[in-house]
Amino acid sequence: MYRRSRRVEWSQRYALGPGDAEHGFLVFFPHSSSRLASSPEGGVPTTILVVGIFLVTEPLRSYMALMNLSSKHPLKAKPHRLREVPREGCLDNRRATHHLSRALACLTILLSLLNHPPASFTVSSSSIKNDNYHTQVLDHSINLIFNLSNPDPVLNFYNPDSLLSKILIPRPVQSKNLSDCRTLFAQHFRSLSTRLEVPVQANLYVNSHEPPSYSPVPLREIQTWTLEEHSFQDSTPYGTKSFINQIFTHDPTAPQRLVLAAHIDSKFFPHPPDDQFVGATDSAAPVAIILEVAKALTPLLDKKLAHDIKLGHAGTTSERVTLQIIFLDGEEAFKEWSDSDSLYGARALAKKWTEPLRTPTATMKRVRSIDQIESFILYDLLGSPSPQIHPFFAETGWLFDSFQKVEERLMRKSTFNLFSHLQPLANHLNVNNFHQDLGNRRPFFVKRSPGQAIAYGTISDDHLPFLQEGVPILHLIATPFPRVWHTIRDDRSALDLQTILEWSLISQVAVVQYLGLESFLDGFLSGRRDELPCMP
Repeated sequence: MYRRSRRVEWSQRYALGPGDAEHGFLVFFPHSSSRLASSPEGGVPTTILVVGIFLVTEPLRSYMALMNLSSKHPLKAKPHRLREVPREGCLDNRRATHHLSRALACLTILLSLLNHPPASFTVSSSSIKNDNYHTQVLDHSINLIFNLSNPDPVLNFYNPDSLLSKILIPRPVQSKNLSDCRTLFAQHFRSLSTRLEVPVQANLYVNSHEPPSYSPVPLREIQTWTLEEHSFQDSTPYGTKSFINQIFTHDPTAPQRLVLAAHIDSKFFPHPPDDQFVGATDSAAPVAIILEVAKALTPLLDKKLAHDIKLGHAGTTSERVTLQIIFLDGEEAFKEWSDSDSLYGARALAKKWTEPLRTPTATMKRVRSIDQIESFILYDLLGSPSPQIHPFFAETGWLFDSFQKVEERLMRKSTFNLFSHLQPLANHLNVNNFHQDLGNRRPFFVKRSPGQAIAYGTISDDHLPFLQEGVPILHLIATPFPRVWHTIRDDRSALDLQTILEWSLISQVAVVQYLGLESFLDGFLSGRRDELPCMP
């Protein structure tokens, strides 16, 4: 399966350090990179057997132009294993032979560019920036975001009534425990849901027929946080199993989605005591973090949607982006990780969403649900202290940078210190050593060097079926993996409350920036009833 093709076009440039710019060419895929040898004069390598996204340095210049020349090649899944970075971007012999003619054409284009560099080249940032991405929020706004929600009912695993505590149980595929967790998730979003009346001038329509038939009728109201349950069966090493993915969408009428995703199943072990495997970091804590982000930001999302409806923008803005939460079933392998024994929910949902929403006509192009995903952020193996998060994909380097810069600001402004004033959370934060620990805190995000697109290979996870269909991916996964990975010790004791709270706040600020929610923060000062100090 190949990523959908795009036409050849030039885009913004990557800023590079002088050293990189003077030593030949870099060939990048969104999920891979490899440096190719060049002549001392900085000429083109004698052979280029890869085609995809090329970032080409002009000799003695410090910027690279981005050219999309073809679709991307698929990734072969490996069991949660890092690929060797020097091999990234290289095609095997069969694929290389298939692409040789295109590669020679690419080489001709690259040579012509060196002789005639386009006059329109301009300096840009160190990564491609999404056109819909908004500027950094103000310091005052960060304080307001911190006050949007009390995280105790969701994230405090010392509180037996919290959502995280309730899902810290074995929950393998097709188990009653997993079904109970889904019920909790549905109840959570039902409590956040509201109905908004839609006036005629809003120009919002809904399809009255089942896809791919299409018959639009005017929409009179919007129910927020709608639930779609995607049920299916698949063959496993233990016979046919039933799976259910849950998709919660704040505004189902929005043409674009920012997806936050995690898997909800815990790994199946057939024999005790391993059959009591909980998967606290894998992925109960990531699920809880996403649940808290949705809870905290729902008032802003509601206010923005009501604003768009009132002004009549809702049906006329094709770039309107909403927040969508996807909880995927069957990520874990039942026996040995393979293409067929892993990622059951992700593979099935990506396949379903590649089906057309309506039959294309001369005036209406083919539309697929998967094409509505503007960015897909996958959370996995989070919740233990001091994670390291690396960039994996060139296409979302700008999004990785935005999360990294949010964390950097929160550290610089000492915003994380405010958690020590929250009750009852503060009782479990070891406040005596709290500020000292924060002073020695290592950032979660490994900062990219200027111009760097990829640092750490790729990891097989739920994002792969979506990546292969062209969806931009940000993979938030701890690498190296937590020491307790796939052991019975991945339980409550593996979690660090401070780390989980910080993940929630980083995500909230980053999503507010992404969706442009800052202007709707006014009036939301009473989410927490605690008296909090003003942020420095």
